[in-house]
Amino acid sequence: MKFCVENDLSLFEFHDSVLSLVSFNDRDLVISASMVNIHKDTPQNPTQYDMEIASAQITFRNFHAVTYDPMISCETDDDGQTHTAGQRMVFDGQDAIDRILEELQNEIWVHYFGKKDHGYILCGCGIEPYFEIHFNFDHVVVYWDEYKKKAWYELHHQYKYDAVLHTPNGDETVKLQINYSEEPVYFGRSPQVSVGCIFEEKEYWGHGSEYLWTDALADLQRRLPEGIILKGCLTCRHGNFCPVGDSVNEVFCTRDVLIAQKSDLFFYTEDCAERDKRSKQYFDLCEDYQPQSKDFFTYNDYLYYLNGE
Repeated sequence: MKFCVENDLSLFEFHDSVLSLVSFNDRDLVISASMVNIHKDTPQNPTQYDMEIASAQITFRNFHAVTYDPMISCETDDDGQTHTAGQRMVFDGQDAIDRILEELQNEIWVHYFGKKDHGYILCGCGIEPYFEIHFNFDHVVVYWDEYKKKAWYELHHQYKYDAVLHTPNGDETVKLQINYSEEPVYFGRSPQVSVGCIFEEKEYWGHGSEYLWTDALADLQRRLPEGIILKGCLTCRHGNFCPVGDSVNEVFCTRDVLIAQKSDLFFYTEDCAERDKRSKQYFDLCEDYQPQSKDFFTYNDYLYYLNGE
């Protein structure tokens, strides 16, 4: 296989991974693992993200010192119903191995896997609704060929910003929360972006699927009470996107120059000094704020989404 790690399980995240049996020869345990993640910036993963391994094979050589603790004892009655029964029983030795192999043949969903005392502990579910496995080994090797995608926790993000709402009683600062997923959610459908705030003790949320968040922010604006306006560089007529490549939470302020078309922006976004001077975040705000309108050209799709175009 292309990648290999020996005797360093600390490089991996096993939470929510699935383990199944490959083989056991009374000494060495070989399992297949899916949905295992490896940390970023390791020799095997030089990317800036933790990555999900497509499928890994893990060999525990001299698998020993094993206990299997189902946490609760259960029995099935004549009607097929399962009930707790008797005292909790912890299995060790061959009895433990037999039950672990049975769980692996069925598949184990991992809740936690890591070092404990002088060995390792795996907490998971499978045939039993919850169990703990304690074990040790002399040597471990993890093999895999390819990566599937970024780790699931790298694909889901939450951001919080201070944002200003214009109200009939003046400007008010609120906490704006943005939940952003890089992969489809809600059974493969949008929204991937949710933007929310609390105003006058009521929650308001906007949703969208555009990676720059503009459609979700426009949706939030539509859901806010009448007369409440979300203010910031994104919603300002002077806040323009870059004509050659946008970045989330970045617009360029052109309050001191006239922008009549997209090409007018090239100098202000491509010249390094100009770009650094004009780069702003969405919720920055100054005294020259003016809301976007159809009568004023702004290279920014916030108004497009706000009008439902």
